[in-house]
Amino acid sequence: MKIKGKINWMWTLFFAVLALALALFWYFIMGVYLGQKGSHFNKDHNAVWIGHEWVGEYKSDVDVANLVSTLHKYKIDTVFVHTGPLQTDGSIDPRTYSYAVAFIDKAKSLDKNINYQAWLGQIRNKIDLSDEKVRHSITTQTTILTVLVGFDGIHFDIEPVWDDDADFIKLLKETRETLHEDKKLSVALAEFIPNSAVWMMENFHKFKNYNTQVNYLNVAKYADQIVAMAYDTSIKDHWLYKWLVKEQTIWLTRLLKDKEVFIGIPSYDDETQSFDPDIENVENGLKGVIAGLNNIRSKEKNFAGVAIYPYWAMDDKKWATYEDLWLK
Repeated sequence: MKIKGKINWMWTLFFAVLALALALFWYFIMGVYLGQKGSHFNKDHNAVWIGHEWVGEYKSDVDVANLVSTLHKYKIDTVFVHTGPLQTDGSIDPRTYSYAVAFIDKAKSLDKNINYQAWLGQIRNKIDLSDEKVRHSITTQTTILTVLVGFDGIHFDIEPVWDDDADFIKLLKETRETLHEDKKLSVALAEFIPNSAVWMMENFHKFKNYNTQVNYLNVAKYADQIVAMAYDTSIKDHWLYKWLVKEQTIWLTRLLKDKEVFIGIPSYDDETQSFDPDIENVENGLKGVIAGLNNIRSKEKNFAGVAIYPYWAMDDKKWATYEDLWLK
């Protein structure tokens, strides 16, 4: 009788563990879905990165009008305008944005509600953010661009930054302290990896650098907007890339409370070792975002919109895909 009772207890435990495992798999891998179309989640608050020529070269009234018309048509109200790059000393050659004032004036005369941010980028190891003088030079540039030139905010795309990059966080803190309160501070970050996933995977593969909730939450102390660059992932399967974008959407909308969370999706076609445009593209990116927002684990109220990288790679076919999946 004791042996039989022990066996029954073991079977009960086995089925309980199996049921728990299946429940966790269903909840975290399969998920509970609402079944809504993309237009249900579109808040007309999407973003795009545009090229340097808009502020580095003369643009006619017709050029600017066509841009604004396109932004209107596709419900884009946040524009990251390439204005840098940052030099190694933190400065920016003013000749690189010599037409910025004229561009902003023309664009704002057509629609004052579209937000234009100065997109400042640099390779992380080319700029010493531990140097106080370099950081001060950068914040001086951000003041010039927002106060004198007229940009609505600053968009930092300094890559790559990781969990332990305290100097980058210092730059954000000092930038936020010098920016006027009505100016946006936006930051682009590499895709998010949950700390728990890093802990489990390090048993098989040691990570040198990564973005967990540590870096995202540190950035969120000072940034108004955070854009997850969900591309250039080396993924070679359609379903896996869509799953990654879905999980980015779920995790980040849960993690970043009271922030504008954008999910960056790729439109470029330059195939590299870490990027396959047949896999990572507008269609799969949007499908991943929509799947994430349909999952009850996500927090839709923290989701701002999608961010297209870049504007200059979009064509009629890609815009049609965007329109069909996200606007209709």
